[in-house]
Amino acid sequence: MLPVENNSERNEAQATSGRNASLAHELFVLGELMTGPHHGYLLYEILQRILGPFQRLSWGTLYPLIHRLEQQGFLVSEVGHHPAPFSEGRGPQRKAYRITEKGQERFFALMLEPGEYSRNYSEAFTIKLSKFSLLSSTQQLVILQQRRDYLSALRDYYARGTNQLKANTALSKEELPYLLQIPDYHIHKCDAELVWIESKIASLAEKEE
Repeated sequence: MLPVENNSERNEAQATSGRNASLAHELFVLGELMTGPHHGYLLYEILQRILGPFQRLSWGTLYPLIHRLEQQGFLVSEVGHHPAPFSEGRGPQRKAYRITEKGQERFFALMLEPGEYSRNYSEAFTIKLSKFSLLSSTQQLVILQQRRDYLSALRDYYARGTNQLKANTALSKEELPYLLQIPDYHIHKCDAELVWIESKIASLAEKEE
């Protein structure tokens, strides 16, 4: 069968996933503010478009994050100076957020940090892709190589799962082909993205030359 996590490993994975989700959202907020001041509602709208229709971020998550970043000195708030395309329903005095120099340093550090592997790793990579225009070709290459390493590790995991399934004598010949579809499906997904990643890496390498 595919490798099974014990309770301790599962709890650790959940904790890691939570940390990575928070860092991904922090990266998004700082990245959007790198292009200029934004209101909270606009940040919410943009993030929802990046995450897609099936991943929702609540206001109860976004606003505490913004306030924490402000307390840490990564951004500052300004009232009434930047009209927003969306109304937050809080009257004419709208609060906009602007990134600080400390926040810019934090943004680039998060962009280049490989991060821990978790179910939120792909979400963080998508957010990083959306801000490639702020990076040099060399920095973009680092992020793409990190993603390649992640996909290779994931592919190896499912390849080992395939071998374990085939070696499991408790499985019937009728059941085995259907179970093998699971790692095969994931391996094909990894292979498809690896092809895309390799093409981007090759393109950047040509520019560097």
